[in-house]
Amino acid sequence: MLSFEDSIHLVAAGEGRWAGEVDPAYKGFGSQFGGWTAAALLKAIMIEPAAKGAPLSQSVLFIEAINDGAYEISTRVIRSGARLQFWRSELHQNGKCCAHAQVTMGVRRETTSFTDAVMPFAPPPETDGLGEWTPPAGFGAQFRSRWVTDLPRTPGRDMTKPASSLVWQQDRAGRPVDMLMLAALVDLAPPRVIWKRDMITASSTVSMTTHFHATPEEIAKTGSRFILSEVHCRRCEGGYFDHELKLWSPDGALLATSEQVAAFRD
Repeated sequence: MLSFEDSIHLVAAGEGRWAGEVDPAYKGFGSQFGGWTAAALLKAIMIEPAAKGAPLSQSVLFIEAINDGAYEISTRVIRSGARLQFWRSELHQNGKCCAHAQVTMGVRRETTSFTDAVMPFAPPPETDGLGEWTPPAGFGAQFRSRWVTDLPRTPGRDMTKPASSLVWQQDRAGRPVDMLMLAALVDLAPPRVIWKRDMITASSTVSMTTHFHATPEEIAKTGSRFILSEVHCRRCEGGYFDHELKLWSPDGALLATSEQVAAFRD
């Protein structure tokens, strides 16, 4: 079975240039799923011959809609040191820059290690009675989501409660978690505004920053099991909202954290 990383096929098209075809299985609402886009931008850097270490962070700007067909990603190393590298990647389609990323790569070392964040309690994903729902777009069909908290737009829900969610998530094809899947899963969170209104709401991610904490051993141990997504909105105003997100392994390891700003339409 292909890994999620292998599902994003990039071919060298020159120095610092990679060509690919948009995967229609990850189509979103009017554009390609932002998580897939972030993963493609990250992969182009990870497969660069000069890249070293593993991703520490990625900041993505979603600039233009990405449609079916060919695209090209350009990469550039901004600075490379003994343990840290700073990269830039851009996805172009039809002569337009559609997405831009800044990525920090780092070589890990053995030293002081601790986690102050606390994994929230959640019943196991196999528990009877958990809701099952994913966004009604192409990319939603690629994942399973088992909801610990109420599903979005649950009839009779209390709209005074915070727009927060706790959800077990898993690749529907059973592919094991890898670094690129983490880059995608941080964007698999319904728009927070739908917790506060009864109408259908389209939204799109504007910018997203992800920090990768998982060690290779934690990723290998997680395998293809469900991981827990914890999301909290802080403010929605003027047609935009933000949220913070944590991804937890079923063993309690903090795999990744993310923040994003999204725009929504009425």
